[in-house]
Amino acid sequence: MSIRTSILRLRVLCVAVAVVLGVGLVHPPAASAASLRLRILEFNACDQFGRGNAACDATPAQRASAIVQSINSYAPHLVTLQEVCRSTVDMIAASLGPSWKAQFFATYTTTDSRCQSVDHAWGIAVLARSAVLSNPQAHTLGVETSGEQRTLLCVDAAVGLAVRTCTTHLTSGSDANAAAQATTAVNLVNQWVASRAVVVGGDFNLNVRTCGNTDVSNGLRPWYAGRFGAGATRCYTGVGSMYEMDQYRAGGDGVYDESTLGSGKIDFIFGNRQRMYADYSGDATSSGISDHDPLRGAVTAHD
Repeated sequence: MSIRTSILRLRVLCVAVAVVLGVGLVHPPAASAASLRLRILEFNACDQFGRGNAACDATPAQRASAIVQSINSYAPHLVTLQEVCRSTVDMIAASLGPSWKAQFFATYTTTDSRCQSVDHAWGIAVLARSAVLSNPQAHTLGVETSGEQRTLLCVDAAVGLAVRTCTTHLTSGSDANAAAQATTAVNLVNQWVASRAVVVGGDFNLNVRTCGNTDVSNGLRPWYAGRFGAGATRCYTGVGSMYEMDQYRAGGDGVYDESTLGSGKIDFIFGNRQRMYADYSGDATSSGISDHDPLRGAVTAHD
């Protein structure tokens, strides 16, 4: 073989290698899955002006203004509300502006003056910093003798990540009934947990700070992933798919299951472990317009 032929073959080989490397550079590795440090605000607003509850005796306008201030302060992506008038939700949404959307569901039609909307509708709501809310669904969990419907309300929100967002307000008249409603609700939620991020905020009327309560165990065990209850004591064993934002975790903030109504912790923010990392944190703050404390939660969610 001549020297000239060898040189030509070497040049061809070098060009071929360059082409292969060039093609590889044109197609970068696939991007990592999208993730977001998701912030949620959960609040039983106790929209009961004129009903004789001193802790809740703020006008609808005062209540809406306070909730807007709380939202602007914490900057959540999602807000879940219970015991709230449609008129209050409308005022909140109007104050927050077009970047926020709201979904309200009436669980009860009042006969007093607490609500200012024409239909006097009172119920639950989801608000999201999202261009649109889609696929709303309301599932009845039970009906009170008063006619109030205990309901699980769910919508799809796009907050940088697609999140199925739900809220509920379970019965306060019986722990056993609240546990049964919680079980019905989690069975509905479980249809989504494997395929997307799911958040549920609500007033469950089951006090997770108490140990040895059969109803608390029956109602909440299907929700929680891992041990839970009474802060670091963790007196129950969960069999579910959810992290609760104020649940004990190693390396957490050291304060868990903070009370949200008197000495009880009955308000919760759940997120599914299939789409959320175990870096959740929760904080019950304070309120001058409700007998419940607002609950803030944060967790890194991913698709």
